[in-house]
Amino acid sequence: MKNFLARPLTLLLSALAIGGGAAGCASLDEWQRQAIFDPRNGNQRWFSEPLPGTEEFDVKLANGHQLHFWHVPQEDAKRAPTVLYLHGARWNLNGSVFRMSRWFDLGFNVLAVDYRGFGKSTELLPSEETAYEDARVALEELKRREPDPARRFIYGHSLGGALAIDLAAGPLKEAGNEVGGIIIESTFTSIPAVVRGMKYGWVPGIGMVVTQPFDSATKIGKVDTPLLIIHGTADGIVPHAMADELYAAAASKVKRVIKIEGGTHSGASRVGGATYRDAVLDFVRRSSPHNAAPTPG
Repeated sequence: MKNFLARPLTLLLSALAIGGGAAGCASLDEWQRQAIFDPRNGNQRWFSEPLPGTEEFDVKLANGHQLHFWHVPQEDAKRAPTVLYLHGARWNLNGSVFRMSRWFDLGFNVLAVDYRGFGKSTELLPSEETAYEDARVALEELKRREPDPARRFIYGHSLGGALAIDLAAGPLKEAGNEVGGIIIESTFTSIPAVVRGMKYGWVPGIGMVVTQPFDSATKIGKVDTPLLIIHGTADGIVPHAMADELYAAAASKVKRVIKIEGGTHSGASRVGGATYRDAVLDFVRRSSPHNAAPTPG
């Protein structure tokens, strides 16, 4: 799994190292966006068909762009909480089916979105700004589908965790935290911090030319929504020490960090077993004590 994501990160470091002198600012920005998001569409070997019963639909934006959504309801959807699933870089909805199925099996209705540039959403080169915008649209769709704030949860994997933190520090906080809680997995403190941990990332000032910083370490200090942080100890992309940094910086009164022994960057949900399941269900009980936890399938 380490090699699976090594190439886009290496491209990012190369862009930072040579882009400032060899290319204009626009080219440097484009290189970074391509390296960070690395959207994979078409027929990739790790893609899967939607889960049975999945409703697919589009939401049109004011500028004419569209976002493609999946909604996977439980058999008794009205009694189940709903989780907004925010995928990471490279993985569109079809590439995230294995992780969505984990959340469905835990008893959640699953609402998931492809950001612009991914899957069947409008084709463009994503940016930090467009990803934040798309996550906000997805939040509104979550609120529309689940009227009870205590039964709304947001899950973000890797880059999706940065989007979840942005939601919690911005629109959710401004509206009085209209969700039961936020769950982030394999999430970084910031892109510059990830770059500094790479080979040659020690070069002075290299983090200063990052155009897509995703500064979650600063934003999470504003987050007082209940927070669960999950990270695999074998993550070769984002060091699991970053989970501890995010935990320490979060303002949430209800917060917990769980380390999955042997979990890779994309594999914590696969190897976590009962530890993963119990952490999520206990978090739901603690964050929304008047609600029963979902019933795993």
